[in-house]
Amino acid sequence: MITREQTINFLQTLKLTIRKWLRGEQAIAEYEDIKFRRDICRSCEFFQQKRGLPHRCLACGCNVELKIMFITADCPEGKWGRLDY
Repeated sequence: MITREQTINFLQTLKLTIRKWLRGEQAIAEYEDIKFRRDICRSCEFFQQKRGLPHRCLACGCNVELKIMFITADCPEGKWGRLDY
């Protein structure tokens, strides 16, 4: 179950991403950074993969495949951080 706090956290990340995009700044991570983040997440103890459902982070409740694409996102466990292009 996703908590209210987890939902608010994801929406704040999304808001920052959209704000960057509207200002004409890069908001989506480069392929190499997405792959780097994905590899970290898939080896993490909080990574949850259920057949037919999006990959989920049990620490923050986010859809991993979406979150790793946003340059404004960071790992709640400190395993990867925001990107500054």
